[in-house]
Amino acid sequence: MRFAAFASWLLTVSLGAFMLRTWLARGGLRRERDRAGGLPPQLIFGHAALAITGLLIWAVYLAAGTRALAWTAVGVLMLTVGLGLCTVTLWTPYPARRPGERREAAPWDEPAVVIPDTAEAAAEGDAGDPFRVTDEMIARLLEDPFPAGRHRPIRPNPAVLVPIAHGFAAISTFVLAVMAASR
Repeated sequence: MRFAAFASWLLTVSLGAFMLRTWLARGGLRRERDRAGGLPPQLIFGHAALAITGLLIWAVYLAAGTRALAWTAVGVLMLTVGLGLCTVTLWTPYPARRPGERREAAPWDEPAVVIPDTAEAAAEGDAGDPFRVTDEMIARLLEDPFPAGRHRPIRPNPAVLVPIAHGFAAISTFVLAVMAASR
């Protein structure tokens, strides 16, 4: 269990180091300083420093076998997780929009222009109703569900998986470290 926690900790630190390096290389530190209400660098670097410190204490625990070192590493890990949660919370845009604010329509989801199917619909004045569905619209969609230029291919972004994997690895590290320290 002790070595599983160590391996999980190494994985978590590796993923975190990758994210930190990428963030720094793309000018994240400068952007956060320039932005009003940006993340303080102490938060990000404190999170990384605590993670590495905890890992080093855990390595000493593996060599020495002293339970006090294991619980010290778990305590440092708790602080690390706390700072990590603060980072995620501050980076996550919530609310994504202000109440009552509408999002900009993307080119692929703009409402289609509705053409009335009968003269009486035009006379009633609902030619501008974007939510009116006609038989002709349904027939066109059944014939060609993806008209040219109206859909965009879904391109998954694998970079999103790195922070998710980092978070799950951190959770498993914490659980394994607590279980190993309590034995």
